[in-house]
Amino acid sequence: MDWLKKARWHSEQLTQRAFHRQLRLGVTGLSGAGKTALLTALVHQLTQSHSSHLPFFSVMQKRWLGARIDDNQLPQLPRFGFEKNLSYLQQQPACWPPSTVGWSQLTLALRYQSESSLRARFQDYQETELVLVDYPGEWLLDLPMLQQNYQQWCEQSWLLFAQSHRAATAKGFKQRLQTIDLNDTSVLAVQELCADYSTLLKQFREVAGAYLNQPGRLLVPGEFEGTPLLQLLPLLPEQLAQGGALVELMQKHFASYQSKVIEPFYRQYFSGLDRQVVLVDILGALNAGEAALLELKQSLLLILQSFDYGPEHWLRRIFKPRISKVLFAVSKADHVTPDQHQALTLLLQQLLLQHLQSVKFQLCPYEVMAIAAIKASEAGFVKQNSQQQPCLRGISATTGEALTYYPGDVPRYWPDHQLFTEHHFEFQSLAPLPWPKQQMLGHIRLDHLLEYLLGDKLT
Repeated sequence: MDWLKKARWHSEQLTQRAFHRQLRLGVTGLSGAGKTALLTALVHQLTQSHSSHLPFFSVMQKRWLGARIDDNQLPQLPRFGFEKNLSYLQQQPACWPPSTVGWSQLTLALRYQSESSLRARFQDYQETELVLVDYPGEWLLDLPMLQQNYQQWCEQSWLLFAQSHRAATAKGFKQRLQTIDLNDTSVLAVQELCADYSTLLKQFREVAGAYLNQPGRLLVPGEFEGTPLLQLLPLLPEQLAQGGALVELMQKHFASYQSKVIEPFYRQYFSGLDRQVVLVDILGALNAGEAALLELKQSLLLILQSFDYGPEHWLRRIFKPRISKVLFAVSKADHVTPDQHQALTLLLQQLLLQHLQSVKFQLCPYEVMAIAAIKASEAGFVKQNSQQQPCLRGISATTGEALTYYPGDVPRYWPDHQLFTEHHFEFQSLAPLPWPKQQMLGHIRLDHLLEYLLGDKLT
């Protein structure tokens, strides 16, 4: 009877969507942007918080009844490890939850009283389901491949590998490719070649600012580990012109990867989104230099082309949902002093200007803000030369030592080549602050985020 239970569950999901009782929130971000931390913080704040901790989340001021994790989702759906993630933050010393290696989902039942006095008279409460999905950021990088053929992907890959922050790492693999027989498609030869490319991607992952590593499943294979679907690599553009059995095989593997890996992933996790948070770590890109910042921009613009935006309609919500509101958020706002938050926001606007214009053209409201889902610092002042100077107090993620420092200024405008030549950004990586039991996790503007993305649905 599993099929009957599954059919009933899907029917309930469609009904919930049709009557606006379910909201699917997508958190989009590259690996390291803070997706898992944000989802953990959202669940924690919604299930445990009170009005004084989320002052700008209007429903919580007078009408909030609470939120609970709904454990009635299908048993074959992996559950987001909220409790395990919290345990990492409660350790001594506290540490961040590990990177995501598979997809998972969690549904929250949000209960509140209606703003309408008439509706409140006949119903004690309203309830909305909030569906949250987590997945490895590496998988997100595959979405742009849906818009390419094999030749275009190879050309883009080798242009990328020639960039200043990648060229030295790619040199050995390029030399290896130049010696291969393009007609050798034996199982062992293909396996060894793909293993070498997988090693190259893992090396790129350790290079600061190397974001666009495709296919992402070679880094985090998930359920496809060990399958022929992951036997894929970009041959050199000149090899494509020469042709051969290996070129034909890679073209077939590319098409299979598109249809059997990327398309199902997109349909399952992204095609039904109602609201979206695009999470961006700009500070890490600034640290890595000009080429890294440009690659971050390229990666995000390519990925965001895959999403549909526009006004919602009850019929469209069932059959072809579109994202009706999007928040573009700079993560790790706690890694700079509060006076630099506006500069972070302005820089993100310039980074994503092309996409923001597209979203606006599609009549989809958006906002841009700087946030910290889980605060890793305390802002304050120190006296220097008889003047009060802003500073941060935190714990170094690399050494574990306590820090009191000024992290530096964030450029308010797109930094040019000269700035990167004359100045090296060094924004610290911080560990979570100690978290006393029975206290709420600190945050920056998480209540603003909730109000913007959920507020109009909780009336």
